[in-house]
Amino acid sequence: MTTLNPTSTTPARLGTVVAIFMIATQVAGKATRDALFFSNFEVTALPQMLVVASLVGIVVIVSASGILARWAPARTVPAAFALSAFLYLIEWSLLSVSSRVVAVLVYLHIAAFGAILISGFWSVINEHLDPRSGKKQISRIATGGTVGGVVGGLLATQMASGFSLFEMLPCLAGLHLACAAGIWRIGSPESTRSKQVTSLAESYRMGAQVLARRSYLQSLAALVLVGTIAAALLDYVFKAYATGVHTEGEDLLHFFALYYTAVGLVTVAFQGGLSGFSLERFGLAKTAGTLPVAAIVGSFGTLFFPTVAAATVARAAEAILRNSLYRSAYELAYTPVRAQEKRAAKPIIDVGFERLGDALGGVVVLMVLFVFPVSPQAALLLLASALGFVGIVVIRRLQKGYISTLERSLRDRAIEMDLSEIAEKTTQQTLAWTMATLNVSELKALIPESEREVFPKETSTKGQVGTRPEKPLDSVLRQIQDLKSGDAGRVRAVLNERKLDLALVPHIISLLAWDQVATEAVLALREFSKRIEGQLTDHLVSSEEDFAVRRRIPRVLRASPSRRTAQGLLWGLQDVRFEVRFQCGRALAFITETNPDIKIDQETMIKAVLREVAVDRRVWESHRLFDQLDKDEDSVFVDRVIEDRTNRSLEHVFTLLALRLPREPLRIAFRGLHTEDRTLKGTALEYLDSILPAKIKEALWPFLEEQPQPEAGGKSREEILADLLESNASIQINLEELRSSQQKQSDKKDEID
Repeated sequence: MTTLNPTSTTPARLGTVVAIFMIATQVAGKATRDALFFSNFEVTALPQMLVVASLVGIVVIVSASGILARWAPARTVPAAFALSAFLYLIEWSLLSVSSRVVAVLVYLHIAAFGAILISGFWSVINEHLDPRSGKKQISRIATGGTVGGVVGGLLATQMASGFSLFEMLPCLAGLHLACAAGIWRIGSPESTRSKQVTSLAESYRMGAQVLARRSYLQSLAALVLVGTIAAALLDYVFKAYATGVHTEGEDLLHFFALYYTAVGLVTVAFQGGLSGFSLERFGLAKTAGTLPVAAIVGSFGTLFFPTVAAATVARAAEAILRNSLYRSAYELAYTPVRAQEKRAAKPIIDVGFERLGDALGGVVVLMVLFVFPVSPQAALLLLASALGFVGIVVIRRLQKGYISTLERSLRDRAIEMDLSEIAEKTTQQTLAWTMATLNVSELKALIPESEREVFPKETSTKGQVGTRPEKPLDSVLRQIQDLKSGDAGRVRAVLNERKLDLALVPHIISLLAWDQVATEAVLALREFSKRIEGQLTDHLVSSEEDFAVRRRIPRVLRASPSRRTAQGLLWGLQDVRFEVRFQCGRALAFITETNPDIKIDQETMIKAVLREVAVDRRVWESHRLFDQLDKDEDSVFVDRVIEDRTNRSLEHVFTLLALRLPREPLRIAFRGLHTEDRTLKGTALEYLDSILPAKIKEALWPFLEEQPQPEAGGKSREEILADLLESNASIQINLEELRSSQQKQSDKKDEID
């Protein structure tokens, strides 16, 4: 097989194209399936078809999983797509014999192949991408799939307008052949060709054991099951109303094509605009809860307004939220699950329980039709709403299980809590919050003895069974205990360790407020600074954060000279507390000097300076630094010579000016302002008069001297700068003499005392 370089972007580009074709076929196929079925059968036949299709789907998926477990997906998945295309062509050829038979075959075909083809496609893609470099590529491919849903709906709409219903089948076959060719072209990376795989029986045995032991995964399975049953009931009601209005095959195809197109378009909008916001603002449980809420609201809405429009809106709302907000939260729920457990249990939950839900939904519809043969819609809607309430209960349990699973994973070292490796900002925030609220005393007894390792022990390179090193308590948890102990010695012992876990970051940030250990906390956080820029910025700009923490965070951010850090520090320049602004200015000066690619535009600098000088002179002169951790040697302008004479407000303004103006002449001018020699001071003022923007000069000058602004005397800016630079040595000598004189006076006073 011709394969591509897995490190290139070609697999991602081809994968995006294949995803568009694949999901377009899926959506157009569903529209064709529904139109074919309801043009040949009454809607009351749908429950039986749903049950049979679910059972057939489970059998096919189990068999296909065994094939995928024994042969590489890159070999089997293209063959599966080609087989699907061949079946579409056979079904098309049988139309002249019996359209009813073809309707059943197409229904079974899509039920059997839909999930396994999509799962197989992602298996091929995952083999080419590592978690770090593949994040953006996977997102791009997923976006292609979403676009494919819209394309599929539009395709079905156009076919319904210009062609007969049955001409859709060869079109679907052509799309699946294109998918087969694309996946064959992607191929399999060399690193996976000889990989040993687990047998099907062993895989399902482990999956069953995991589900039996992990209540959290049981909650996920229950959520999938309940949601799928409710969707099946709403789907029946929707199609019962639709087939009551649209009776002809082409008319049905046009209706379902428009429906799937509209659902696809709104799903794209929800996925791009609301999923991330909802997860960040409301969290996992409330975001996932939108699905059962949609089932409840849609059911009652259709009960009060029993029309095809209301039923369509109810079904569409459920489908849109399922594929956007709910899907984002559902996938996030697997984040803390151990990798082996996830691989074993997730396919069973995703596919097995979904097909089981379809089957049970069909059985429930059959039972309702038996009891209420004339008008079953009301009963089905009440049941769907009841299942929505059950779903809300399951989600509340799921949220508790999510936190417990995070804690369990931390204790067992089942996942690496490297927050920078998590693509979703929401996941990062959730994990960080969990780490900050761990209860260590409860955590010790969190894992009951009955929850033993369900997987075979790993084999070492010598062929002997390896075991995990025994630890009386996870070292991370011991470190958390020490950090929260209130004992400065124990805290310093942790902070001075060379390699700390990212799970400790929230606890270390809180220690910035403790003067005794603040220096060690700053140094420890600097080791993580490039990976926690966003988290540090959130603490910096939060009005609810402790002032001592906010004024020390800029000292941490200095270790990460990036544009993102610069933006966070610019936000910090608007803080109400002077010392926070002061430290942000120092940090900005440091990182812009360290990384010349970071540029602060002049308008931003001017606004920041004008905010500082727009105060009363008494306020200007009263600004002091509470924090003595920063040595003045770290300042751009202040050193030991003038540290006792400088005004912190003036120093801060000059630090801001240096973000855009030449730094060395500004430093000399700042020092010149602190001399007793009026000539040297006048030279400094003359330079500032020539270099400062007009708005700043007008506002700043009253704080520099009480006399009027000096006249430039006809000198050019270059001449003034030359005078200033020539005065540098004299300024230095003058300041040293001044400091020496002050020191002698201080020593004499001490002798007298």
